[in-house]
Amino acid sequence: MNADGARLWFIPDGYLPSPVGDDPAYVNHEAFCILNVTGEDAHLQIDFYFADRDPIENVAVTVPAKRSAHIRLDDPEQIGGYRIPYDTPYGARIRSDVPIVVQYSRMYSTTHNISLMTTMAHAVSAD
Repeated sequence: MNADGARLWFIPDGYLPSPVGDDPAYVNHEAFCILNVTGEDAHLQIDFYFADRDPIENVAVTVPAKRSAHIRLDDPEQIGGYRIPYDTPYGARIRSDVPIVVQYSRMYSTTHNISLMTTMAHAVSAD
């Protein structure tokens, strides 16, 4: 990986729990947190893989130059109109035309004890 990130990232453990209740402050969600420190827009292609169904491939997302983006996976508008199925394990591959940094976060609020899990995605260096 170079100093500005990598072009290929993997997230093997995705899981979007079903919504519970009507309070918008306590919504289960996941996000791909993307940092683009380059001087060019990052054009991403995201592929979602499942154990029990065909993948959702080539979801296009753009992160502007020298910006960060938090792509909410519970919001189809942020991922090309696709809906990630609830209560279904999945993995993801993120490809970018410029080096980026990717972090994965999950907020789990199904119980009164809200938890937040975050981890760096796995970068693959082409160098």
